[in-house]
Amino acid sequence: MQRVFKTILILLIAIFSLPVFAQDSFQSEYLSGVVTDTTTNENGLTLYTTQLSNGLLVDIDSYGESLSVGNKIYIEHFKDLDSYNFMTVNRNTPLVLLTVLFILSIILLAGKKGIRSLGSLAVSITILFFVLVPLLVNGFNPIIVTLFFGLCVLFLSIFITHGFNYQSLVSFIGSFGSILLALLLIWMVTQYSSLTGLISDEIQFLSLESERVLNLVRIVSASIVIGIIGVLDDITITQVAVVRELSSDTTLRREDIFTKALRVGRDHISSLVNTLVFAYVGATLPMIMFISLLDIPFFVLLSQEFIFIEIIRSLVGAISLTLAVPLTTWLATYVFNNAISSDTKNLESACAHHNH
Repeated sequence: MQRVFKTILILLIAIFSLPVFAQDSFQSEYLSGVVTDTTTNENGLTLYTTQLSNGLLVDIDSYGESLSVGNKIYIEHFKDLDSYNFMTVNRNTPLVLLTVLFILSIILLAGKKGIRSLGSLAVSITILFFVLVPLLVNGFNPIIVTLFFGLCVLFLSIFITHGFNYQSLVSFIGSFGSILLALLLIWMVTQYSSLTGLISDEIQFLSLESERVLNLVRIVSASIVIGIIGVLDDITITQVAVVRELSSDTTLRREDIFTKALRVGRDHISSLVNTLVFAYVGATLPMIMFISLLDIPFFVLLSQEFIFIEIIRSLVGAISLTLAVPLTTWLATYVFNNAISSDTKNLESACAHHNH
């Protein structure tokens, strides 16, 4: 069984080892500095005297952002022009502290499984930034690239965290099936909605800055899929665990196990859908506040592309999560039930032997 999983892992690594084109570098460097004083020039403009990490003192215009003496900031140095441009305040300290708190809380509450989960998360984030994003920027098909990315993330989050066993395999298949369903739904929507993909300033800037012609609709579609990947393994692992526990009762038929597990899944999915929708709502709250001020009929607002996409994002995610429950439960009950029970017995036997 482990040979199969190792083969899958090798294939995924090979896929994501495709050469990524190097980006053109700008003739500039980023420096850190500390604001030591404030001055006002003859035009009334406030300048901030900043001591750079190399000891040099320069006067910086913050472009309206209020700074105080002692603030740590980042500056871009254009070598050819020998000029310095304010970038942002250094906010790394609270970010590092929260990250450390997050890691400690996971380790303390989840133990070894939490450590494996953090490891898979770290690798997934690395793949996202150093493989997926460069491939998308360089014009690779967003749907295909994201599909393989989803496979890799699911593999890491499920098998590395929960082990190489049939329970993980069922969860992986159920999650991947839900991703395929999400892609089908997105394809149907994009085919009949006349979308352009220009739904935000960021994606418009991406279109302008890219040296290649990007399919913005597919990029938006890929972002929807990425948004639901992280939630899928939670619900599928839970469903397999419920089937595993119920299957220990030899008086229950497969139909009974399926019905009882599905009943648990309904309660789980109701809370997860609520979580998913409000996660999207929270991320778009300023936009919701903005459109509430517009004197435009409600049905017209719904057809605005930037609003339409956010609604589709929530609906596709909710549908995929909902159908992941019966799919995973059916696989666990009718296809892999004996194998899952065998995995459980082997684990219990190993634990008993270890305690002895």
